[in-house]
Amino acid sequence: MAARKSPANNHLEEAMALLISNQAAFVEQIARNDQERLALQIRTEEWQRKSDERFARIEAQLLQLPAKIVQTVLDQFPRLKKEIGFKSPK
Repeated sequence: MAARKSPANNHLEEAMALLISNQAAFVEQIARNDQERLALQIRTEEWQRKSDERFARIEAQLLQLPAKIVQTVLDQFPRLKKEIGFKSPK
């Protein structure tokens, strides 16, 4: 005679099957989360690199700015002297 499964044994098998299914789904979700986290990390590092390059360019331009302003003023001196009627001592 074939042994019949008891209802308690049947519930246990169903619970174990559900547990295994949930564990598999959980592991799949962890893998997807890891992939998304890695992609986000790559994008963040790229953004950071571009920002660092941009700020370095801006900083270099700002450092050159005082010299450019002084040079512009010096270049305008002859014209300014003429406009205000400045006469050099002889």
